[in-house]
Amino acid sequence: MKILLSTPPGETTELWPPLGLLYIASNVRTQRDDDIKVIDAFCENLSKDALIDRIFREKPDIFGMNCSTHTFLSSIEALGDIRKILPDTILVLGGYHATFAAERILREYPFVDFIIKGEAEYAFPQLLQCIESGTRACDVEGISFMENGNHISNPLTLINDLDSLPFPDRELAQRVEYGYFHRNIRLTFGKFTTICTSRGCPYKCTYCSCTAFSQRKWRPRSAENVVDEIESIYSQGYECCVVVDDNLTHKRKRIEKICELIRSRKIKMQFYCEGRVDNASYSMLRNMKRAGFNVIYFGAESASQHVLDYYNKTITPAQAKKSIENAKRAGMVVVTSFIFGAPVESREDILNTVNFIRETRPHAIQINILDCLLGTPIWDDLLKDGAVRPDDWKTNHRIYEFNNNGLSRDELQELVQLGYAAYADAWKNKDGLRDFIKIMTANKSARSIIFGNIVNPRALRGISGGVQAMRNSE
Repeated sequence: MKILLSTPPGETTELWPPLGLLYIASNVRTQRDDDIKVIDAFCENLSKDALIDRIFREKPDIFGMNCSTHTFLSSIEALGDIRKILPDTILVLGGYHATFAAERILREYPFVDFIIKGEAEYAFPQLLQCIESGTRACDVEGISFMENGNHISNPLTLINDLDSLPFPDRELAQRVEYGYFHRNIRLTFGKFTTICTSRGCPYKCTYCSCTAFSQRKWRPRSAENVVDEIESIYSQGYECCVVVDDNLTHKRKRIEKICELIRSRKIKMQFYCEGRVDNASYSMLRNMKRAGFNVIYFGAESASQHVLDYYNKTITPAQAKKSIENAKRAGMVVVTSFIFGAPVESREDILNTVNFIRETRPHAIQINILDCLLGTPIWDDLLKDGAVRPDDWKTNHRIYEFNNNGLSRDELQELVQLGYAAYADAWKNKDGLRDFIKIMTANKSARSIIFGNIVNPRALRGISGGVQAMRNSE
């Protein structure tokens, strides 16, 4: 059969390969002889019409698309139009949002033939076999579909043996020059890709849908399997790689084994990763830095303990401060994220976090206003309180859209700007200069980011905006 997989139409500057679709396509190729292609419409910045044009030229037997809450409406609009021009093409939807809203989607949008909930590497080939043989798909893992007005549904599926999966074939997505950008600043240089070394999360942060999607099951690939893939992409000329795991550092022995193998195989790449602040010892971070893990992202979220408790982060502000210190001492570029707007959070709490940003001086920060996403405990609480409207499940929402007796949209946006201004101000002293000289001396990625953005007009505009915000706050 002829199969086409695609990301939703849209625009983004965070140009990461569609790793999930590449995994699915690679697994299909190992099991079947289908003609399968991948379109990365999101990173190609394709409009809906441009994507549909491409699909119409291909005329696939089966078209599959993934979606998040942010991209659901654009996905569903594209699928509806595809049904009109290719009425015989079977339409399959997957991803986080489809997993949490499967029955609602199938009942409201009957042109969607199947939804696969959870991880689809095994389920999608099973579905293809059913379609090809003309048999019912009721035994396919994670499947949802409508039959005679009834919703047929199997529980979402997770893959436990990740080593059994073939490596994603990155040659399936070649139209985009992938890279990593943050606030218009380019963060990666050279041939870039992403890698997943583990899946799932054992924690249960109230704002995160990963808990429900992974059923709190963290599943690692073996260190050997991970480094085999790293060695493979290194031989293909890749120079920079973002590790997309939610919990790369969850098991210290495993990450240290990965680092040991990277060094022993003489792989010289730059890695960007995420870690938890309660598992960020200096010795572990130093080992990671020696293996090429130059940039680490920490979710600090708030400097107020009661806000962290509301998020069920199971961390403390002291741990966040220590993790930033340890990573900077190890010579890593430290990116730290914060969330403003929890219903239990006062203006004073946020100002406390702003002071934390100034005092800890991460190399970069990301400040988000609290998202309320389907599949999260915060969403469930809003639903119980009657704050959620009938169609709210279709889109992403900020906390100020609901009556939570908190801060208004304008107040939160003002505080976000204040946070970025405090960050900029923190570097305008002798300690900031010393930190800057140290990271430029110790970290190749830092040098690439600074020198690579000197003539970047978008970066200069971002810096100019930060300076103006700082002046406005004075």
